[in-house]
Amino acid sequence: MQGLSGSGRRHAAVAFGAALLVVATASCSSPSPTREYALPKDLCGTKISSATLEPVLPPGKKISAQPTSAVGVQRCRLQVDGKTVLSVSTEKRAADTSARDVATSAIGVDPNDSSADNGQLIYSKTGAVAKVGCPASASSESSVWATARATHASAASDMRRLVEQYAATVAKTAVCQD
Repeated sequence: MQGLSGSGRRHAAVAFGAALLVVATASCSSPSPTREYALPKDLCGTKISSATLEPVLPPGKKISAQPTSAVGVQRCRLQVDGKTVLSVSTEKRAADTSARDVATSAIGVDPNDSSADNGQLIYSKTGAVAKVGCPASASSESSVWATARATHASAASDMRRLVEQYAATVAKTAVCQD
């Protein structure tokens, strides 16, 4: 910068600084990860819209589903690139079980999180529980609950929508018949 006047040096320094900023920004930014897998249309056989699943599933290359069951519980885990990212379940409980009771033992949701449907649904950005509206012909000695837990939910409203749709679909299945 020898031979430049004061204002010339200032302009050169500003131009040099701007060039450094552009280079630094370009080298630090990387393309955001993409979702290379097709969104599922069901969770281990329980239909759910892809639009409902989209906001709670992360980018990745491959998706797979693993159904499991135990006495009174049916679970479906979705894995993306080998990591569990979404788990939904249906559970039979005593007839007088509340959403707060279910949320106490559920991962990703707390009994004091947001609630809806007269307290029959509790949800957060990582989990949700909802009572399944089984038909009147179902057993009056038990209740059925849907739970959901996600590692990539973007908003609590996404989890609410997911568990509501899942519970509504479960209400039409054999889970409600006993």
